[in-house]
Amino acid sequence: MAKRILSADSALMPGAQAALSTSVRTEHRGELMKVLEERWKHNLSGQVGSPLFDWEDQREMREEIEFVNRAQTTLDEAAVKLAPSLLRIVLTVKAHLPTPREQRTFLGEHLRLDFRRVSELCIVADSFGLLDAEYRKKGEREIEKYGWSNALKLAPVRDPYERRDIWERACNGKANASYREVLEEIRRFRERKLIAPLIGREDLEARLGAARRLFSQFNGAAAELSSRDGLRSALEGLEELQKELAQLKRAMKERYETVEIEELAASA
Repeated sequence: MAKRILSADSALMPGAQAALSTSVRTEHRGELMKVLEERWKHNLSGQVGSPLFDWEDQREMREEIEFVNRAQTTLDEAAVKLAPSLLRIVLTVKAHLPTPREQRTFLGEHLRLDFRRVSELCIVADSFGLLDAEYRKKGEREIEKYGWSNALKLAPVRDPYERRDIWERACNGKANASYREVLEEIRRFRERKLIAPLIGREDLEARLGAARRLFSQFNGAAAELSSRDGLRSALEGLEELQKELAQLKRAMKERYETVEIEELAASA
């Protein structure tokens, strides 16, 4: 967890926290739920003819796409606003239950979210400093600048200056960036910084297994170095092994940096 995060004791009684400014007004969210209910009833009413939209006249389909995008933005806003509460819960549980198994058991029994979602939202609250009086306002401004959906994707990048750089690259001179443009810049950032996407314990073990298999193959090839073909085979095996070890190193570094939260996301 980032060093700046409050202690578990402090997290129990944080200072007054101003609500995040909303990008979608409350009455609009209410209207969205009303429309969602109407769409739900319409789709189940049997009045829908073909399940496919008209491809030649895409107006109706594009309206539906716009509706889905608006609904997803509202869901992402709700997720971001849940993040501080989830982090307080997790810090409190960790302060009072000594082992990861006990912590996971408690959270699994009481939260209606899977551990990976809990982890993701805790990272959001931590990265944007939403429980830290010193960083909270800055984090709120960042979230407002990027938008709810983009903020969720940018949260695993812990440095706010690096997040800003990703955002500016994605904007490419424009006032805002699309969700896809942000995702693409995050991918490029990881390639530049050798930071792998967040992975679970099973993914890490699979990568370790792949490295062991490649090492075993290389070890066999290295026993035949008396010929040109043998040397070529050993060099090719070494290059492949080095690539796999580099990927394993990136994955282990990312796991190490987030292990205090990620241990709650691992399967019991």
